[in-house]
Amino acid sequence: MLITESIDELLTPANIELEVYDKLEPTLSMLGMFEKKNNEGRDSFAFATNESNAETQILNGILHEPVEIQEASQLPQVKITGINKNVGKMHRIGFEAEFTDEAVKDNVNYDKIEKTLQYMGYAMSRTLNRHAYQVLIQSASAPTISLGAGAWDSDNDKIDEDLKKLQRAFKAQEGYDYNITNAFVSQDALWAAEDYYDAVRANGFSPQIRETNLAGIKELESGLLGIDMNLAPAKWYYNIYPEDNLLHDATGSFIHVNRVDKLEEIPRSVKIQMYVEYGFAVLEPKAVVFQEGI
Repeated sequence: MLITESIDELLTPANIELEVYDKLEPTLSMLGMFEKKNNEGRDSFAFATNESNAETQILNGILHEPVEIQEASQLPQVKITGINKNVGKMHRIGFEAEFTDEAVKDNVNYDKIEKTLQYMGYAMSRTLNRHAYQVLIQSASAPTISLGAGAWDSDNDKIDEDLKKLQRAFKAQEGYDYNITNAFVSQDALWAAEDYYDAVRANGFSPQIRETNLAGIKELESGLLGIDMNLAPAKWYYNIYPEDNLLHDATGSFIHVNRVDKLEEIPRSVKIQMYVEYGFAVLEPKAVVFQEGI
């Protein structure tokens, strides 16, 4: 937590980065869920998409199980298919805020300027979250179902049946022991689920339903996004430029901040520029399902 009462001190790059990262981290649900990899400044990243799995490879006789080694015996050679090499493009997003020299000198503006920085962090997290959800939805290849009674609303009595059928279809995929560990729906759909379980269960609604943690998110207007987090199905990639990022090693922050003091112009001002360079990719499409209509 940042503790300072001076606006000029608040607007140092390290303090801005800390202020924004403290607010961004709790709101960026997708960032904490998946592995993050430093892309070392490259403008693209390589990743492998797994269209098969180890169990299927074994069942099809492609991937051998290990054998007991006898004297002078040869080891079976491992061969793998169904893993596709891909290249993703890094994205750079950002914006800037400008404060007059008079505003910076007058400490009555502290809360307003601090709130501006926090809003910038929230807007950054919202964009990153939305991009991650879009990629997950586009890449999802696990099977879907026919809904029992359409969209989840206060009149829907098939919500639990939908979750049961969706989980069974997910688990029925050949290969790994697939399991929807996390599911995301719109806030309205979550409220409908809460009302349904409050009505039919003695102990009411619990977010843990049929081995799945159910949550509502603003980024979805409809549908259900289900993920098997046991398989680490996606990954973040980011670039760090030390001249504009001071806290990566200490906090893992990937935010870049540049302060420009415009002293030779009238009116004088302080410009704060903020940006993130990132990529996001799904590695295990079968570990992701998107059910439309909910």
